Amino acid sequence: MVRYLTELSLDAFVDAAENVPYQQISCDLFPNVDLWVRRDDLIDPIISGNKAYKLIYNLLEARKLGKDTIVTCGGAWSNHIHATAAAGQRFGFNTIGIIRGERPPALSPMLQDAERFGMELLFVSRRRYRERESQGFLGAIGLSSSAYFIPEGGSNDKGSLGSLLLADIVRRTQPLEFAEYWLACGTGVSVGGLRAGLSEKSSVIGVPILKAEAQVEINAKKWCEWLGGKSGVLEIIRGAHAGGYAKQPRDLWQKIRLLEKRTEIALDGVYTGKLISAMQEEYAQSRGEKINCKSILILHTGGLQGRRGALYK
Repeated sequence: MVRYLTELSLDAFVDAAENVPYQQISCDLFPNVDLWVRRDDLIDPIISGNKAYKLIYNLLEARKLGKDTIVTCGGAWSNHIHATAAAGQRFGFNTIGIIRGERPPALSPMLQDAERFGMELLFVSRRRYRERESQGFLGAIGLSSSAYFIPEGGSNDKGSLGSLLLADIVRRTQPLEFAEYWLACGTGVSVGGLRAGLSEKSSVIGVPILKAEAQVEINAKKWCEWLGGKSGVLEIIRGAHAGGYAKQPRDLWQKIRLLEKRTEIALDGVYTGKLISAMQEEYAQSRGEKINCKSILILHTGGLQGRRGALYK
């Protein structure tokens, strides 16, 4: 049954998150591993995965401050843009998306969705976009600073609280305590929140999906410390980006199709596919007996716009 987030309240969100299923899977890619997936792609079909967790406290704060307009940033296939636009329509906010690059003759289907959800799209040059974290950025591109601004990917303090909430819900609802928790990461906020909130006895392993592993690790440790995490293994896998953000080589899709065939779980080549590929390579090349028969949880981070983009292209 498809569930939707229909009410902007923490209680309603927690109720939905507590009912996210855990799926035990068996696949030739991972022999002798007790492998599970937490299906946060099912928390909502549009406002899904870790995007939902990084938005919830931001949306509640915007409502508390009486803000009626939310501004955020992203690219032509951004899961965060898509989720923010949908949340704005669902919960009564105006939304503005600052989009990297010039406006193309034809919008990507994701951006078409965003406009249908009511989001105003503002395209800025790549040079200007690189200034998105600087003070005065909104004013420089003609936007009011009175709007509620959410950084790209929801990477702010409210977003990190959402990631800590995810860790708390996992800890309370998981069918067993896992030895390792794996997730794909772009900014490091989610993996930092998980490390802060999960048992110190377990390992949290992040797979960066772009060529910024060192910065992701710095960010993850910063957010973990800010959220009160004190110890436990936090590992960032290097070289799993398959050539860079949005690069999706053929061998990556071969692994995705194999796992999808075995499990009927939809994956994408930007986030969850690279996670699966990195896990398989680590298992085969370096971990071997180290993780043999261990219980491992994959956190499905939802947001399948990358899959949609690959099919579109």
